[in-house]
Amino acid sequence: MLSCTSLRSKQRSVRVQIKRTTGMWYSVEYSSFSVSSEADMYRLSVSGYSGDAGDALAAPVNSLRILNGMQFTTGDQDNDNRPSAVCAGGTTGWWFNFCSRATLNKWKEADWNADTDENSKNVEFARMLVKLD
Repeated sequence: MLSCTSLRSKQRSVRVQIKRTTGMWYSVEYSSFSVSSEADMYRLSVSGYSGDAGDALAAPVNSLRILNGMQFTTGDQDNDNRPSAVCAGGTTGWWFNFCSRATLNKWKEADWNADTDENSKNVEFARMLVKLD
């Protein structure tokens, strides 16, 4: 199992593989991926996008959905930019800006949408593969 300690302050690459509810697989790769320390609330940093699923972390259609540079948010640790609510709710944690259209760990509501500002909830399965040096 990969711990945040092994990701912290080091540049790695990450591949996200997504199976849509249509049964089709898509992938995204960021040639640079890191998560900062606990003191910085596990801030996400990605760059170097390639793939066929859309850049939902760093360049979504709505700039309020950019997750690159955001701190990790949970139901009890609100680090998102939405003042009126905690985007994570009570049962999940993720990097949020003014909420997101790229949330892979929500039960039956997973989403990866860089092309529109709609909640598509069209991800059936996803995995993140981190390449270590």
